Amino acid sequence: MKTELYQKEEAIDFYENRYENGYMDEWPTEKKQRVFEILRSLPLPETGEALDYGCGNGVFTDLLCQALPKWKIYGSDISQNAVNNAKKRFPKCTFFVSDNDQKSELQFDFLFSHHVLEHVFDIEKALIEINNYLKPQAFIMHILPCGNENSFEYNFCKLRLDGFNASMENRFFYEDEGHVRRLTTEKASDLIKVHGFTLEKDFYSNQYHGAIKWITQSSATFIKNFTNPEKAIDAKAKVKLEQLRRKFLWLAYLQLPYSLYKDTKAIPNKKLKHYVVQLAYMVPSIISYPVHASINAKAKKEWDTNNHAKNGSEMYIFYSRK
Repeated sequence: MKTELYQKEEAIDFYENRYENGYMDEWPTEKKQRVFEILRSLPLPETGEALDYGCGNGVFTDLLCQALPKWKIYGSDISQNAVNNAKKRFPKCTFFVSDNDQKSELQFDFLFSHHVLEHVFDIEKALIEINNYLKPQAFIMHILPCGNENSFEYNFCKLRLDGFNASMENRFFYEDEGHVRRLTTEKASDLIKVHGFTLEKDFYSNQYHGAIKWITQSSATFIKNFTNPEKAIDAKAKVKLEQLRRKFLWLAYLQLPYSLYKDTKAIPNKKLKHYVVQLAYMVPSIISYPVHASINAKAKKEWDTNNHAKNGSEMYIFYSRK
């Protein structure tokens, strides 16, 4: 991670380049469904105005439109490229470029953010900007990586010498270079309550099975780097990393034929090479599918039955100010 991302202009350039090259164009269907269901469960008024803060390409702005059909929905981002992309994709929503050096005249009843607070170059300044966007009585929902203890990922980081980056506010070693922090629920709430907000609801994912899902559905190269035994804190941790490497690679290879078949099948306007790949993986995918489906089912069950357990690696935190 480059420290210059804490500087506003450098951060803007960084994300302009990313959004110009297809950054965060889409999110998995199951993730969007989860957020949709949470939004529908929140004690929000029937009508109002909502802002998707740090909207990126507008995927979750559009989801807000679906979940809150009687609301006026806006999206804002520091990246002009992101805002341009969002306007083209979702013309029913209103998008604008945000500037935390100028006080906005717009005031909202509800502010939503999806994986933003771990990116902002000055979180206290960002929270002031967020507060300036909100009416005296308002609601906030933030979705972001969670640094609470005892998630699988948290405990995994304890096996590695580089597991936690203290200079980046305990960012986990494998995280995107654009992340500058990983907050706990307590730390996030301490920052937000300064502006008069109280935590009303909190949800958590990836306590264990959700983590196994995303890790084993990543590339073999990622898994090898993730479980690098040379980074172990001691001999016992090295053995554990080697064991996990074998387990994760085995599960990844078992799922790969179905993933390749599914992804190739979903490609629009396929060329001959795509049909060849699809045909080649058709039979292996039949064997691969049960493993893939089992891992996904366990992750879903974990969310359905355990989403209030605070030892998750992702948190969904909802606040109100009355």
